[in-house]
Amino acid sequence: MKASRGPRRRQGLPQTVLVLQYAMPVGCCVHGTPLLAAIRSARPDVTIIVATHGNGLAALLHDPYIDHLIETPAMTSRWKVFAIAGFLRKRLRQKGLQPDIVLQDASSVGGSYALLALVLRVAPTAGFAHAPLLYDIHLDYDLSLSLLDNTLRLAPLVGAESAHLEPAIYFSEADLDTARALLREVNPADLPLVGFVVQGRGPKSSRWPEEHFAEVLRYVRSLGYCAVFLGIASDTERIDRVRTLAGGYGASLAGRTSIPELTAVLCLCDLLVTLDTGIMHVARSTDLPMVVLGTAWQEPLEWMPLNKKNVRIIRGEEYEDLPVGYHTHRIDVNDVLQAIAELRHAYPASSHARDWRVSHRLSTRSATPRNS
Repeated sequence: MKASRGPRRRQGLPQTVLVLQYAMPVGCCVHGTPLLAAIRSARPDVTIIVATHGNGLAALLHDPYIDHLIETPAMTSRWKVFAIAGFLRKRLRQKGLQPDIVLQDASSVGGSYALLALVLRVAPTAGFAHAPLLYDIHLDYDLSLSLLDNTLRLAPLVGAESAHLEPAIYFSEADLDTARALLREVNPADLPLVGFVVQGRGPKSSRWPEEHFAEVLRYVRSLGYCAVFLGIASDTERIDRVRTLAGGYGASLAGRTSIPELTAVLCLCDLLVTLDTGIMHVARSTDLPMVVLGTAWQEPLEWMPLNKKNVRIIRGEEYEDLPVGYHTHRIDVNDVLQAIAELRHAYPASSHARDWRVSHRLSTRSATPRNS
């Protein structure tokens, strides 16, 4: 028997949808965005509310499909869900909002996520967490689908289509101005620009040898590119070692951009060479051509931008039991150089391509009223 819920959904399709985004890895936040677009496309009359914090707030700050973006405390422990629920109920009352359904995406598989939806007690709930009795509608994760397409299976619950959509992160004019200023600083000659992400995240290392990155850097330099390193502040030491091996080539913006500013920077690049990490997902959302150095231990279907003409995914040998110290060494440098050459030919650097990417991700919506 399911636990007692809050107010029941009125007859017909939901008119007000609350999405709880509490899986905080950047990739999770990026992969949740197509659900918002799918709902808005099919149901322009629906009110969409998103409650989140941290990376979720930064990634969704300028999303044009959200009517109300509510920042809450972080879920730092299972018991924090009660404080978050109380805070969120208060904010919904202050805004005069009564959700008809609460959704959690396919990234939210921990029991704490389902517990938050339950104790919130504002509407029937739907989600994927491994605690089906805590939901009104529980969806089993379909291993034949990507994480993104699993999340889109929530769309029919509000009268929308579950067909595949690509993710999208948006930025403001101020973010774009910041991105342009940063790139003028690191690329004063206004050369074609290639971004590099040389440090991965997560419990298993997704590094590629620094000497290999240095060889790729020397190659793109010979092609007339400027190189810019992207990442977080703690990546600086590794970036400096790679730059030194490449003769001091390239400049770093690691730790100097928010997620919206990073998105704008990527739109203004011409190519990205990246490990499978959060920035790769942000780049996917801009449609930037990229070479992705994939891990040997993760199923590509779950996270990777498969079957995209502007993406080359290169993975090393697969292992059932990953060798100790494995750092994607088995990806051959020549394969990466070949992929860069192919993308450079198919998607040559151009101001037109950069302007197109910017125009499709520049939001005219102000975040302040929605998050006040």
